[in-house]
Amino acid sequence: MKTRDKILNAIIEHPGLTTREIMAIAQLSRTNTREHLQKLESMGLIYSEADDQNTNKHRYFAVKDKVEF
Repeated sequence: MKTRDKILNAIIEHPGLTTREIMAIAQLSRTNTREHLQKLESMGLIYSEADDQNTNKHRYFAVKDKVEF
């Protein structure tokens, strides 16, 4: 499975993952993880929201009309 697909599937299965959690799942560095997340966002497949408890932390969600659940 491609890394980007692995990240997208993780977000679909576990909405609200943080960058750190995605890094652990995909076993990537922060830089590589962010590159994949930015690409998925630019493709319109995911979006991020600032965490209510910590505005420096973002949580990622799949765009429901763009991906299959």
